[in-house]
Amino acid sequence: MNLISRLKSDVENHTVLRSKWLMERKEKMSFDDLILWLSQEYFVSIGFVDWFLLVAANTRNQKAKIVLVENIWEELGEGKISDTHVSILTDFLTQLKFDFNSHQILPETKTYLEKMKSVIDLGFFYGLGALGPANEYLLKLEYSQIAESYQKLKIDLGLPEGKFFQVNLDADEGHSKRMFDLIEEVCLTEISKEEVREGNRLALEARLDFYLGLSRIDLTNLSQMST
Repeated sequence: MNLISRLKSDVENHTVLRSKWLMERKEKMSFDDLILWLSQEYFVSIGFVDWFLLVAANTRNQKAKIVLVENIWEELGEGKISDTHVSILTDFLTQLKFDFNSHQILPETKTYLEKMKSVIDLGFFYGLGALGPANEYLLKLEYSQIAESYQKLKIDLGLPEGKFFQVNLDADEGHSKRMFDLIEEVCLTEISKEEVREGNRLALEARLDFYLGLSRIDLTNLSQMST
């Protein structure tokens, strides 16, 4: 199995895609579930651009910098504020009547962001593994599950079009291919290949924290309902 196939397999078979919260919402998602997931993904979207900038600063490879900056530029709406992924998510949450005044990051989401930063700090190839397979490719698989559940919810509750999901799914498709092509081009030694795989593994493990936070809210809500 070549490096790219192995990285994809590592993502596809990781337990994060079978996390309890995600699997349950694949079957049925409530409006509160949607808001919770989006509200925490908001903080991830903010950190996402910073991660790419940090990894780009970690290499002198001009081709790598170009690919990373292209991804960042598209995340930033190619210079149009209203088209940045954070703005699109903010608009979506606003349409859903989300109260930004009470918006708080869960401790587990904060831990996930901190762990991602620590993986990127390990070095350039670790960062490529964390951003390519464990983010661009992983998010495509995650978002497709949430997007599918949202379509059912949208019909039931008369919710707005999920532009946020479509924009991210379209972007992640191109971005993940671009990142895999880059990884294939620059990972020429066994050490660099191992570092990419380790960066991928560590970032996938970190993502579990994100869903642990959502599951904790579930347990808290159930406890309050039973008292």
